[in-house]
Amino acid sequence: MIPISTSRARDAAAREPLGLYLHVPFCRDRCTYCSFVTTRDESLKGAVLARLRRDLAQWGEALGRPAIDTLYLGGGTPSLLTAPELEDLTAWTREAFDTSRLEEATLEANPGTLDLAWLEAARALGWDRVSFGVQALDDELLARLGRIHASAEALDALAWARRAGFARISADLMVGIPGQRLERVLQDARTLVEAGATHLSVYLLDLDKACPLRAQIDAGRLALPSEDEVADAFEALQEELPRLGLPPYEISNYAQPGQESRHNSRYWERRPYLGLGPSAASQLGDWRWTESGVITAWAEDRDRPEVQELDAAEALSEIPLLGLRMHRGVDWEALRRRGEALNLTPLVDAWEAQLDPLTRRGLLVREGSMLRLTSHGMLMSNGILGIFVQ
Repeated sequence: MIPISTSRARDAAAREPLGLYLHVPFCRDRCTYCSFVTTRDESLKGAVLARLRRDLAQWGEALGRPAIDTLYLGGGTPSLLTAPELEDLTAWTREAFDTSRLEEATLEANPGTLDLAWLEAARALGWDRVSFGVQALDDELLARLGRIHASAEALDALAWARRAGFARISADLMVGIPGQRLERVLQDARTLVEAGATHLSVYLLDLDKACPLRAQIDAGRLALPSEDEVADAFEALQEELPRLGLPPYEISNYAQPGQESRHNSRYWERRPYLGLGPSAASQLGDWRWTESGVITAWAEDRDRPEVQELDAAEALSEIPLLGLRMHRGVDWEALRRRGEALNLTPLVDAWEAQLDPLTRRGLLVREGSMLRLTSHGMLMSNGILGIFVQ
């Protein structure tokens, strides 16, 4: 069942092509740091795929078979789908949505769950970008994270992706792992680029939620790197990756020119997207909702998402909250004009009063009408972006 007004949703979807995200929640094993919505119970695969098929058809009909220009298959581990299952899911998507303007079709993959034949099948189906969950190329660190692959398998996966015809290859690199050394982070980045990665996503190990690795650290069996060590690693990558041909385009993302993730960029640009699958989030117009994170309840359609409609101030706040993540920053003059049109000039004035001291400290810089974070500001982005949280 569509959780919002069908007529208004159709109008919103007609304004520009959507991004479509599909969540595949299956994993062969659960990483020690993971708090995502996943399951190892592949007996649920049939029910999950059946619900995805229904949702694709219902949304496609409700929105008048809207155009999509980005498609993203995430997880979980989408590479646990068999080639025939991936073919079915691709066909259902094309039946329900207009893919004639599709610019990018990304699928996530775990190096320990695929082979050359699977990648060739995916490429033949039209998937043109692959994102590998590598995290590190140190087998001891990979074991600590509970990853099911070894470093050699990760490098094999990149080589297979090139052989299968993927010209756009992304790899995740994690910073802040217990026992990780700065020089090894840089070495892994260099090796991944040499192996064919045209895009790197650099993530800080996040242990805010309960997980086995958090328990080991709390018990004193492992120790996280210090904040200074993590900052040193990020700063070193900020210097090294552009030298390797991957300049930054977002706080955590680096890519060869033209290799940026178009789907993920739409999140930071506040462009519309539809998320289908357990825990998948959507933004259409000023509506927000997230599907149930209980996989069985979602598969059986027993749990309705709660829809939020943003007011004018909340919608305006999201422009700098998300846009300042981008390396190019935010057109502040355009933001001010929009605030004036919405009678929200006092809100923009209040932001500027808080941002001016940060600019003087070198955390932000104005270049013409654009306001952006400096390299040092990106290291402190959470505190800066908190200014815009309503």
